[in-house]
Amino acid sequence: MHGIKRVYAAAIAVATVMVGWSCAREAEEIATGLSRQSFEAWVSKYAPSAYANPYKDIYIEYIERGPENEAKPVENYTWLTVNYTGKTLDGTVFVTRVDSISKRIGSFAYTTHYCDDFLQYTSTSTKLCDGLRQAFERMRVGDSVRVYIPHDKGYTSAMNVNSGYAGENGSGYTSVPILFEMRLKAVTTQPFIWERDSVERYAQRHWGTGYSHDTVGMYMRIVQPNPAGDTITEDSTVLVYYEEYFMDGFLAATNIDTVASKWNVYSSSDETAYEPLSLTPSSGSNASENNVLYIAVPHMRKGETAEVVTVSTWAHGDSGNSSSTPEILPYQPMRYKIYVVDDKEEDEDDGGTE
Repeated sequence: MHGIKRVYAAAIAVATVMVGWSCAREAEEIATGLSRQSFEAWVSKYAPSAYANPYKDIYIEYIERGPENEAKPVENYTWLTVNYTGKTLDGTVFVTRVDSISKRIGSFAYTTHYCDDFLQYTSTSTKLCDGLRQAFERMRVGDSVRVYIPHDKGYTSAMNVNSGYAGENGSGYTSVPILFEMRLKAVTTQPFIWERDSVERYAQRHWGTGYSHDTVGMYMRIVQPNPAGDTITEDSTVLVYYEEYFMDGFLAATNIDTVASKWNVYSSSDETAYEPLSLTPSSGSNASENNVLYIAVPHMRKGETAEVVTVSTWAHGDSGNSSSTPEILPYQPMRYKIYVVDDKEEDEDDGGTE
């Protein structure tokens, strides 16, 4: 008899748990449903043209359409070139890649490279919420759209936007309905070919035929020769100053104080930041980035200045560096200006000041 009571008690406990779980789930579904209804009512009232164009869980307003022949399918592992600004429904900007908008909202920084994003369309990307993935399914190259996304298809606390492009202070964007204004500029499934071709085009357009191409994906020319300078071997140790730029001419890094000051990024907190690099070409295989310096220097003489344009392989790698300032995007080709110090000139200068 006691055994039967225990069985009944256990059954009642399980039933209670099941009922409680069912009620909690139902309450969550009701809350989500009400939230979705409120979202749809808001879109219907304030964005009627988008409300008339639903797709899955989102609403899309086409501001400008790209050519019909640019309707390439956006599939997994496709790479997208896109510019965007994300807002909450009250107009608060939480992310933007547009410098004029960042200035207007007071989040502009000279160290941020305001440019198109280059991101991969995958289900695991923390940059792309479900709503944005749905939007790209309905876009073609050249489209400018305004996309309205419900809270359960937006960003979660496990997702994030790059802090360098953050919007207004204290703007929250997780688990709330959001909207994106964005333009899809290009689509590619072969980013390594895209960057290779862009580097080659740059060299041909800006340098004509006056360059060397001894390393795959890297083009170089001497802009200030020094025929009397010592040659540099793989085992030479030389002092190097450099300027690193994105392809659009924005400064990425430098160890020259006057250049940093010109770009309003000079830092007085690190006294060693503007000292020349002591570099031995043969140790380049151990460098985690900027291998281009180790490759270029043996093709120069001391006292010479060279310009180089290179694919990401010889710069920061094809994964880029999202934590650097400024952000280095994946498959990012870069430009360099490299100065090799002439020891003789330094010795003469030192002798002249005594």
